[in-house]
Amino acid sequence: MNRLIIIFLSLMVAIGSYAQDLKLPEDPELASEARRQFALAVDNIAIKEYRGAANSINWLMRNAPGLYDGLYVNGYKAYEELAKAASGDEKEALLDSMVICYGLKDELYQLNAREQNNLAYRYYKYWKKDKSKIMEGIKTYEKAYTFKPNQIINNNLVSYMDMLRRAKAYGNDISADMAIEVYFQINEVVDIKDDANADHAKFDRYREALTGLLIQTVGEDKLNCEFINENLAPGLDQKEDLKLAKKVFGLLLSRECGDSPYFMKAAGIIQKEEPTEGLAKVMAQRFVAAKDYDKAMEFYASALELSSDDDKKAQLQLDMSKIYAQQGDKAKARTAALEAAKLDNELSKEAYGFIAGLYMGSFNDCAKKQSQIDDRAIFMAAYDMYQRAGDSAGMNNAKAQFPTVSDVFTANKKEGDAIKVGCWIQVNTTIRTRPSDN
Repeated sequence: MNRLIIIFLSLMVAIGSYAQDLKLPEDPELASEARRQFALAVDNIAIKEYRGAANSINWLMRNAPGLYDGLYVNGYKAYEELAKAASGDEKEALLDSMVICYGLKDELYQLNAREQNNLAYRYYKYWKKDKSKIMEGIKTYEKAYTFKPNQIINNNLVSYMDMLRRAKAYGNDISADMAIEVYFQINEVVDIKDDANADHAKFDRYREALTGLLIQTVGEDKLNCEFINENLAPGLDQKEDLKLAKKVFGLLLSRECGDSPYFMKAAGIIQKEEPTEGLAKVMAQRFVAAKDYDKAMEFYASALELSSDDDKKAQLQLDMSKIYAQQGDKAKARTAALEAAKLDNELSKEAYGFIAGLYMGSFNDCAKKQSQIDDRAIFMAAYDMYQRAGDSAGMNNAKAQFPTVSDVFTANKKEGDAIKVGCWIQVNTTIRTRPSDN
């Protein structure tokens, strides 16, 4: 009971406050009825009696349209609530009344950013499949996007692009230029919101969805690499624009335009301004493909520094080990592979096998041809690594290169003795033999 009294008193205070600012009709009788209908409307809205509220609001809009701006706010709220419980033609009529309230509010008092955004989204929510209203809805989005980016609601990011896609599919004249302009406009808002938000993954999902919708709107055949290179990317030649670089890079990736001259240009701008492990790795791989190993190592090192995940670090180390091998630095290649094995047990088999391969391929470079046992100790070291990798085929290949029992005996050594492998390898192993050739 006390709670009801508090609500009633609060309502009376609110009515009293509004009443001081009401623009009542000059006719005394109309003014008196307007006060009564106003009180009924506010009362019914407060207790969620939307039918009664709508009746009073309808009377006021016809007889006292300039009463106060809250009249139309209550109007679009009441009609939408009634529409939720209706269906068919009745639902459509109520939603049309909702839109009329938004329109009258805009005409007399101007919609604020939140209201314009809400109106735009309601077109998407209720009429995205209505061919007769789709362009009307797009106009509400255009107006919503005249407000500041931080005033655009998240609901109106992907939905705006989808409205364009639908409008084009319904046969409306939506040009590629218009679709791209809107795509960039929305992405600019996404970028600004992303900068001020901790959930960056959410905004990455928005970007991905927007790109997909743009492709569907413009057409798979038209939004190709040539189109991007000629119409979207050239701005990067003028200046290092991070926002444009992100959009161009995203489109080039989605359209598999890795050969575009703007692919690495855009990636470089992004990596310079907002470095990430993933992008550094992509750039490293591109330089590997171009056989620019110095540049590749520069970006692998950057990716390694930026990564905080041991599994990813292990893979980066293994990738780096292969480049060191390409450059002929087998010692560094081994060091990187051993680090990979230490970081990720799952990757250790591949790492040890890779090192074994380095050893196997070093015989011609390292053999001094003074002692067959010393020279073939390289294969014994390779055998050890294949064994650590669990690679029986590799072990057999290495064993096939061992000296025979007679070779060991002739060298005045014994099977099982320790032996130091020279050259760059510099590890200790054990003398082993293969069966004698007969």
